[in-house]
Amino acid sequence: MDHWDHRGVCEFCAMVSGALMVCGGAVVDCIVRPFDSEQRGASRTSMPGEARISQGGVGRNMAEVSLRLGCPVRLLSAVGADEPGRQLLNHCQQLGIIVEDVAVLQGARTATYTALLDGSGELVGAVADMAILDNIPPEVLVQRCSSLEDVKLVLCEANLNAQALKAALETSRGKQTVEVWFDPVSVAKASRGVAGVAKSPWQLAAPNWDELLAMLGKSQRPLQWQNDELPADLVEAAAEALVPGFGFAEKLLLSLGSKGCVLARQLPDAPDAQTSNAIVRKVEIDVAGLVEQCSAHPNLVVQLEERRQNGCSLLWYRLLRPLDHVQDVTGAGDALLAGTASAFVAGWDLQDAIFVGLVAAHLTLFVAGSICDQLRPEILQRLQQQLHIQSRL
Repeated sequence: MDHWDHRGVCEFCAMVSGALMVCGGAVVDCIVRPFDSEQRGASRTSMPGEARISQGGVGRNMAEVSLRLGCPVRLLSAVGADEPGRQLLNHCQQLGIIVEDVAVLQGARTATYTALLDGSGELVGAVADMAILDNIPPEVLVQRCSSLEDVKLVLCEANLNAQALKAALETSRGKQTVEVWFDPVSVAKASRGVAGVAKSPWQLAAPNWDELLAMLGKSQRPLQWQNDELPADLVEAAAEALVPGFGFAEKLLLSLGSKGCVLARQLPDAPDAQTSNAIVRKVEIDVAGLVEQCSAHPNLVVQLEERRQNGCSLLWYRLLRPLDHVQDVTGAGDALLAGTASAFVAGWDLQDAIFVGLVAAHLTLFVAGSICDQLRPEILQRLQQQLHIQSRL
């Protein structure tokens, strides 16, 4: 690949302090759905409907969410020298995402994701053309990640190939002031972030349950929930992923959908302690007080419950009021990690930063598509005030 012709990293970093760098996919999404809400499954014929085209890609989505929350963001990706590529670049530039590290490649197709939904919104089938992202070479990541003077966090996702991911991880971890996080993206691509990283693991990986099993090389199986406690399988799998010298991460942010999420990490100098459970705190977030013209959204009620076992702490951000109805789940997982990353870059403790991620994901569930345009920098300040008040009660 010989078309990475951009301004130097140091020149950019001189302009932006405390920035987030996202390495991953910039994709054009086309979502097709029939008008008939009663239609189920494949229709096997042409039906009247709508096609929604938008700028997407896990990396690009996380960059936009973070930017909307006030975090300076740069994006490393690749697009083709075609109309979809020009649209992606123009949209990112209009938002304010720094795109000097997005290569425009002659003779390559910009990545696209085309999905067919049935009348209920369930996926019938999809085609992902991501070859351009697979071909981003490790040398590019080494070059870009070796000069991150003022970047606080590098966020990589598995639309990059395994060698590129490892190069970004090893190069970024060589800098004491930079953290490196990983989003597995999907079951099919999750293992890309595992190979050869045990001695220098990701500082945080953010899988869902299925992706966690894929990263551990285990067969897929559903979680067995009983008595509203964290399943034993989840606890054991998280502990395995965190084993120093053998696991692939120092911390996990495990997404559990309507059950919330779990922050798992090794306890310092903790031997094989007996299992213990405790409720740490309960938080009710006034969503209407965070975002203007958002009074229709319900409050977000989160109970923090900690389980300690085998030297690990699992802090469960348990959602006490799961939503009965959502507009669209697309992008909620991206928003959880991007919101957390934005607050972390802004100086929040990770445990509190996850509340920003939960709010971003919550708001995204009420919009069609992967981005909620009501996300604003003011959310961090207002949420911080709410958390501070409740911590004193």
